[in-house]
Amino acid sequence: MLPYHYLHHVRVRYAETDQMGVCWHGNYLLFLEEARGEALRATGCGSYAEIEASGIITPIVAVDLRYHHPARYDEELAIHVHVDEPPRATLRFRYEVLNPEGRLVLDGTTDLAFLDRATHRPCRPPLAMRRFFAQP
Repeated sequence: MLPYHYLHHVRVRYAETDQMGVCWHGNYLLFLEEARGEALRATGCGSYAEIEASGIITPIVAVDLRYHHPARYDEELAIHVHVDEPPRATLRFRYEVLNPEGRLVLDGTTDLAFLDRATHRPCRPPLAMRRFFAQP
């Protein structure tokens, strides 16, 4: 079912900000991880734990983020997660993070690889994932 879109919300906590009340840049990777995990769970393809139990691990192999506008303490951010292409040896997630006013805070991508848990060699994505993200 491509293109795929999932919307996730996260609130910037006080501990995630600097002295200016601005969200520290490294926290966005944690926000995106949470959103990506929930996006996968929503497909019915399973959680990361279920994917790992099937013998496949999914390390991040590439990150590309662009910061546009600061997020601030207590703002609820809307994280749009997109998958535009079917998974192969990797799966690319594309993100847009918006503040409550709809202003673009961050955009970017992360690429996950599919590796056999025992050998750490590339493998095919889980069958349920290949079927869900199949092109019509």
